Amino acid sequence: MIEAEIDGRRIEAYLANPGRLWELFLPGTELLLSPASLTNKLPYTVLACRKEGHTVLLHTHLTNKLVRYLLDNGQLEPFKNYRVIKAEPACGRHRFDLLLQHNDTGDSYYLEIKSCTLFAGQVAMFPDAVTTRGSNHLYKLMELSARGIKTGCLFVVMNPQAKYFLPSYHIDFNFAKAFMEVKNSVQLKAVAVGFDQSFTEINSINTVSIPFDFLNIELQDRGAYLLLVKVEPEKILAVGSLGPTRFEQGYYVYVGSAMGTLSKRVARHTRKRKQKRWHIDYLIAAADAITPVPIISSDNLECELADKLQGIADQPVKGFGSSGCKCTGHLFYFTDNPLHNPRFIDYIQYYRIQRLEQQFDSQF
Repeated sequence: MIEAEIDGRRIEAYLANPGRLWELFLPGTELLLSPASLTNKLPYTVLACRKEGHTVLLHTHLTNKLVRYLLDNGQLEPFKNYRVIKAEPACGRHRFDLLLQHNDTGDSYYLEIKSCTLFAGQVAMFPDAVTTRGSNHLYKLMELSARGIKTGCLFVVMNPQAKYFLPSYHIDFNFAKAFMEVKNSVQLKAVAVGFDQSFTEINSINTVSIPFDFLNIELQDRGAYLLLVKVEPEKILAVGSLGPTRFEQGYYVYVGSAMGTLSKRVARHTRKRKQKRWHIDYLIAAADAITPVPIISSDNLECELADKLQGIADQPVKGFGSSGCKCTGHLFYFTDNPLHNPRFIDYIQYYRIQRLEQQFDSQF
């Protein structure tokens, strides 16, 4: 359920999308709603939203209908010689999105469809939240492929400007590993679609590149991380060498790095009970909520991330977490939730996604 406003009147609407949608559901985002039937519990259903002048389809069930429409009309290049036989076909105890059949050979083809709403610039990623179900889909398709049945997974990117697609290894490392494990047996494809302003016509369909070679190098458990820490009410904590430190009520973002075993470092930070070794351990022990944001990279981005965050946060906590470098500090204070701040979301999007664009442009 989401809350929205129509002419100043607050309403509730159903959202058929399990993602986090941090970068889309910001205050002031324009939504496209559809009146629901009288039998529905909520009066409206969310169909899409606007981002950077584009319409982003959010209703995941409609994505499947969109793909079927494009297949029926021969508009998907990788599947021009196939036709749809059945929607949601059962295969053992599992169901896939579509069953296709080759027009000439009659071969069956099981197709899974994933709706991709996470993008920045010309780079798109899936998923935007951990999806064990998504990993299982890929492994099930690989099992069918081993039995001689053709299979594929199509990622539908809701950004007509997208040129590159990657599994979102920052968010779901296990899904990215599954993606790479099945790539030689499951056909992995991505397309970018664009709609007109009235959201009644599809005005572009483009094939999107998948940089597998980049993933072979970059898909390692290393990089930087942000920790979003909520403090409520105000606290005064004895923080190691810093001594008694006052933490106002609000939100704090800590910047760190681990160029080996990043996942273990982040997992340690989210545990409240542990031996205190770093400044952040004292704050974590007293935190009211903790949200980790890993940024996997072969580059050590820690100090750069801290430097850029100074221009977004309300103020830095001087000397916190920066004893081993020349930074003012690695902890930053926000009065309000930074996840509702477009500048902070753009900052995450840049370091996780958009900064890869220049590298890909030089390779492809």
